[in-house]
Amino acid sequence: MEVQWDSSFKSTTPSDDEIDFNKEAKRIADLDMPQAVVTKLVNNVLCGSSIEEDAKLAVIRSTTQFISHLTSSANKIAKNKNHKNIQPDDVFKAIEECEFDEFLPKLKDELNAYVEIKRAAKAKQNEEENVTGGPPSSSIVTDLPSDSGVKVEIIQNGNTSI
Repeated sequence: MEVQWDSSFKSTTPSDDEIDFNKEAKRIADLDMPQAVVTKLVNNVLCGSSIEEDAKLAVIRSTTQFISHLTSSANKIAKNKNHKNIQPDDVFKAIEECEFDEFLPKLKDELNAYVEIKRAAKAKQNEEENVTGGPPSSSIVTDLPSDSGVKVEIIQNGNTSI
């Protein structure tokens, strides 16, 4: 009996130069924004209206694509400046290049507000460290026998007790 090879048959496993679209689709889906976050954002915008699950999925996939495109554009801008890290100005320039200029004033205001909040928190932490003589500390309470040979030193508000 002679076996004939069917030339139209194609292997189901991709070769090195082919893309396995099933794996690629799973990787892209792994990068999607968390559904809870998107739902919260959408509900804030809709003010009581509802959104179908398919529409929610479309929003999730669109945000993933938008973030990927924006990050890629900002990365190219950073690389053209010989920077290894993407800076806020690179993102703003990418937003301009993507023709979303109308969002820039609000985005810059939000970034400035965030930076100010972080600055205030850092200043408060530094102030607390200056008052107490160091970073906030915690205490560990243990029941050690007095003859255990372990010396415990407690520093509280700059005062030392043994």
